[in-house]
Amino acid sequence: MPLSDLSPEQQQAFNDRLKELGMGPSQVVPSISPKTHPGPVIFSADPEISTIPPHVVTVNSLDEVKRIAGNPDSHYESGTLQQHHDIFEDWPTEKNEKSPSELEAHENQRIIAAEMGYIYGHSKHYESYKTIIEKHKYPARFAVFAAEDVCVDANNPLYIKSEGAYNFGTVTICQGGSIIFEANATMTVQLMIKSNATSCS
Repeated sequence: MPLSDLSPEQQQAFNDRLKELGMGPSQVVPSISPKTHPGPVIFSADPEISTIPPHVVTVNSLDEVKRIAGNPDSHYESGTLQQHHDIFEDWPTEKNEKSPSELEAHENQRIIAAEMGYIYGHSKHYESYKTIIEKHKYPARFAVFAAEDVCVDANNPLYIKSEGAYNFGTVTICQGGSIIFEANATMTVQLMIKSNATSCS
């Protein structure tokens, strides 16, 4: 279903999200289906393996990543989402200037986990880690994707292989179709359709 078939409100929401991701209309894939992309469809920041070329943006802060690809804190405050990431003891400020090589392995692992918690959980639990996370990882390159119309069936599953943000107009899932997440990612869909059809054709 092309974007023009959606309601004006849905079209506007799609385009607003597109701008938020730093993308233009020329970077939107019109259609993804067995007809346009036979076989498994891979979304990856690595252009060598990605079926759909990634659009890479540079993000300068943890809050920017949370805004474009994470879960809003308001979802946790309203009860829409429940906290599902481990909460750690506060990070000691005296270690904020240390590089990864100067820290213990378990400390580096905790920093990585706290980054995921900040982006996809309630950020208030990980505020003490913000400085060290940004010192180690930002600015960072981040893959984003957009498509007007996506249809998956048993012959063309979608594989989300990279952390990123995905903006779709319509997603139709036919019998046997699947979307497999192999990385943390945020997907925005204006219209999701579960079809009884056995194929997209």
